[in-house]
Amino acid sequence: MSFENLHKVNAEALEDAVVEICSSLEVDAAKLDELTAYFIECMEKGLNNTSVGEEKTVDKGLPMIPTYVTSLPNGTERGVLLAADLGGTHFRVCSVTLNGDGTFDMQQLKSKIPEEYLNDKDVTSEELFSYLGRRTRAFVRKHHPELLKSTGENIKPLKMGFTFSYPIDQTSLSSGTLIRWTKSFKIEDTVGKDVVRLYQEQLDIQGLSMINVVALTNDTVGTFLSHCYTSGARPSSAGEISEPVIGCIFGTGTNGCYMEDIENIKKLPDELRTRLLHEGKTQMCINIEWGSFDNELKHLSATKYDIDIDQKFSPNPGYHLFEKRISGMYLGELLRNILVDLHARGLILGQYRNYDQLPHRLKTPFQLCSEVLSRIEIDDSTNLRETELSFLQSLRLPTTFEERKAIQNLVRSITRRSAYLAAVPIAAILIKTNALNKRYHGEVEIGFDGYVIEYYPGFRSMLRHALALSPIGTEGERKIHLRLAKDGSGVGAALCALVA
Repeated sequence: MSFENLHKVNAEALEDAVVEICSSLEVDAAKLDELTAYFIECMEKGLNNTSVGEEKTVDKGLPMIPTYVTSLPNGTERGVLLAADLGGTHFRVCSVTLNGDGTFDMQQLKSKIPEEYLNDKDVTSEELFSYLGRRTRAFVRKHHPELLKSTGENIKPLKMGFTFSYPIDQTSLSSGTLIRWTKSFKIEDTVGKDVVRLYQEQLDIQGLSMINVVALTNDTVGTFLSHCYTSGARPSSAGEISEPVIGCIFGTGTNGCYMEDIENIKKLPDELRTRLLHEGKTQMCINIEWGSFDNELKHLSATKYDIDIDQKFSPNPGYHLFEKRISGMYLGELLRNILVDLHARGLILGQYRNYDQLPHRLKTPFQLCSEVLSRIEIDDSTNLRETELSFLQSLRLPTTFEERKAIQNLVRSITRRSAYLAAVPIAAILIKTNALNKRYHGEVEIGFDGYVIEYYPGFRSMLRHALALSPIGTEGERKIHLRLAKDGSGVGAALCALVA
């Protein structure tokens, strides 16, 4: 066989393999219907789940965690409050001045979490939270030195809200125990401990006892509250009043929250539900923790690459399987696993004879980031030159034009699946709460944050297209306004502390 014919055969084999993989990643309207119905079923089950103890920590359903937030801000709130935010890669301390007109001023100190605290089971809670305490003192020293100079009766306490973006069994507005770590933390002795107490103890050790951590929230709830504060009753472009309904994150991880009728939250103690209703509080914000949707894979499809990522490369095998198909942390890893498999099948990267000869970065889990995928997604340069440069820069990996075409098709299928699956919980919440039908021509707002939905090209368009294909249909999709809620974790935590 001539070189030209051999090249053609290899190109056709690669194309066939890519078509098969892309097909396995498709989410059609029928699957959206199926997943949305099951999501609503899981929401109902999670609201009724009253299991306690060890059974509660290992439950693979939707946690549906009560946050004890029973009212939403309207933009008139005032005050100066502190906020701390522990995310997947950074820790941030802020002071937030709420101006009472839907605006705020913020000062902050953002610190990258040292690598030694990540992916290491031998790190202790004391070591991590001592670091958080020291960084908080550094922020106070720079932006609020008056607190360190105050003594005795001159000390004016400041309330702080603590954004903790990991699954928490929350027992009050100001306390909650860690259910499990996600993302990159593996600190085993934190599980089952009250994270507010751990943080407050380290603040006291640092001489910051004038700071009272009075509210615990996560980034999703913070995003929702921040959006409510800044939006108020904003008229939509059609002149209708749109109501904030959902807060969501699509970034390193993914999650969402919404307001649920208290009478439907059966997992709350009967006496608490009765007391809240007697006080005129009819709703409570629920932290869904939707990254855990369908951990049993009853309805979610699972390619062999999804299974490998979960079992071989993720810090929490068997959990957050929905998140592992959507979030920015896993998009590049999915592509990396596919490329390694295609190489093993002799379809790409023929210059490397075996796995051992592949560039080190291609063999390293999570080395391929979603930012690289975002450039490939919209690459229309001659011979996909931008893709070629991106792979050379990020993985030290040379590619042919045929390989780059295959890679772009894979990238677009990976991110389309992510965006389509992202529509499932949004459609489910809107259906369960009947939010689209509460007012004639009523419209709803979804406050969002996260670099995937904010920056990834086409993600919001694909999400909207999936919503139109979902059970809410095109009419429902037109009633939805997606609103960016910047600094949600900081402002939202401060708003939580204000009402504590």
